[in-house]
Amino acid sequence: MMQEPDRYIYRAPFVVPVSGPVIADGALITEQGKVMAVGRYADLKEAEAELVDYEGHVLAPALVNGHAHLELSHLAALGGEPHSRPGDMPDWIGRLLAARAAATDPEEAADAARYALARLYAGGCGAVIDIGNLPESRALGEGFKTRVSFHLELLGFAQKSQEAAISRLETLPPDLCCTGHAPYSTGVHLLQALKERARRAPCLFPLHVAESADEIELLRSGNGRFRDFLAARGAWDDSFTPPGVGAVVYLDRLGLLDEQTLCVHAVHVTEEEIALLAERGAKVCLCPGSNRYMGVGRAPVPAMLAHGLQPCLGTDSLASNSNLSLWQEMALLREDHPAIAPAEVLAMATQNGARILGIEAERGVIAPGVSSSLLAVECTAQTDDEALEYLTSGGAAIRLEWIE
Repeated sequence: MMQEPDRYIYRAPFVVPVSGPVIADGALITEQGKVMAVGRYADLKEAEAELVDYEGHVLAPALVNGHAHLELSHLAALGGEPHSRPGDMPDWIGRLLAARAAATDPEEAADAARYALARLYAGGCGAVIDIGNLPESRALGEGFKTRVSFHLELLGFAQKSQEAAISRLETLPPDLCCTGHAPYSTGVHLLQALKERARRAPCLFPLHVAESADEIELLRSGNGRFRDFLAARGAWDDSFTPPGVGAVVYLDRLGLLDEQTLCVHAVHVTEEEIALLAERGAKVCLCPGSNRYMGVGRAPVPAMLAHGLQPCLGTDSLASNSNLSLWQEMALLREDHPAIAPAEVLAMATQNGARILGIEAERGVIAPGVSSSLLAVECTAQTDDEALEYLTSGGAAIRLEWIE
């Protein structure tokens, strides 16, 4: 029986470390699940290692998905059909809640979530921040190679529902990361209780922020479609005092913005709010595919980059996106913002997400010490620029295999 080699050297026309320039005719050496060296093949080829030649490929880091709701995967029919009222978030949420209430088989929902996770891995995703409403969804990632960082999402806007959620919070396992949903669905006291728990853990604090104009209208005036939506569902009790400001300023006034806060979507933010996010060290996750489906607008990404923010990319759920593909998200982002450099977009789908998760030492880049679970992407590029161009605009055409 042949013994598995201890060391491998993987060579390809281009190696894309993300943390540094593209390496033409590059290579990397791996041993016992770790990258030992990365550089030009000419400099590494004399190493005692089994050669694996990936001619016609680009070697790249595993992708990191900064925002998903695997729990909603069984509601893919919603995301697979056009949104009947683009920009109307309350209408979509109402249809989502109705569809979820009609789906009564929990095992079918769990199977759909596991299948979605398997598809994420097949698409090169090595880690994902997953948001769910059921504590048992924490176990969805068990047995999968994609690392799942699960956060239990609590809601409660009216005073009584906030109190009930805070009481529930005290009964949950202390190692279960918890977060809120959004400023229009999670009241002040609950948001602050959740943030305090996240600080103690410590846990990342992902929150839907400034996703739609409806959200901003509620915060600025206390009126609009979200107020009507909440009132119709008995979730409005006049305990909410409109702050008269945008979502980012509102969260900052509540003491919720810091380096562990991840603002998801961040579409309707002003220049001043972007500067505030940067000042507080808060993080941003962009979801261009979901935003396009929902018709809520485009995030001001160039302004974010100008202020030094380093956003990551997320897919959101199959209920608002037909495809949980970060390759597609990169392509859509570049369509929305063609002036952003391809290398910067690729970093959003890899290194930035890994840094936000605190796993940059093992994921998101190709460097000594990181996991050797990397990607070999089919690509016929002839130059560095062509390789980056293809990786960030290939979308559904991307074909890859995992280097394990």
